Amino acid sequence: MSTVTYSNPEVQKYISDHFIPIQMDTVQKPEMMDLFNATWTPSIIVHDADEQEHRRMVGFYDPKKFLEELALARLKDALDNKDYPGAKNRVAEAMDLTKGDPDREPEALYWSAITDYKASHNAEDLKSGWLKLLEQYPESEWAHRAEFIKQ
Repeated sequence: MSTVTYSNPEVQKYISDHFIPIQMDTVQKPEMMDLFNATWTPSIIVHDADEQEHRRMVGFYDPKKFLEELALARLKDALDNKDYPGAKNRVAEAMDLTKGDPDREPEALYWSAITDYKASHNAEDLKSGWLKLLEQYPESEWAHRAEFIKQ
C-alpha cells in the first residue's frame, strides 16, 4: 500500500487532515500482531484517543476505496461517541466519497439513516432512510440489516 495508496496525494491530505497515523513494523515486532488482534497485513485499525475501535481494514485498498473506508470510519467514530451534529457533517462526506460503490454506499446510507434518527429522535427519519437504502441497494448486506423496517 505504500507505493500505491499511501503515496497518493489525496490519501495523504485526508490522513493529514483527520488522523494521526501510526505504522508498526510487524516483521521486526511480530508481537504487535497479537497486541492488536491482527491476523494479516496490512491491517489498518481506526480508533480514537480512548482506544475505541471504529473500523478495521485488512488487505490492500486502492486510494479510492481507502478514502471511502476512512470516511466511513470517521462517521462511525462520531456515531459511537454520540456526536450526532458531527455525524451529520460526516454523513455528507461519506456519501460523497462512497457514491457509486456498491459495497460502501449502502453502508453510508445505513449509517445516514441512523444519524438522522439519533439527531431527531423521530423514527420516521430512520424508516425513510432505510427505505431509500432498500430501494437503491435491495441486495446489499446493509439492506438485509434494515429490511425488517418494511413490516
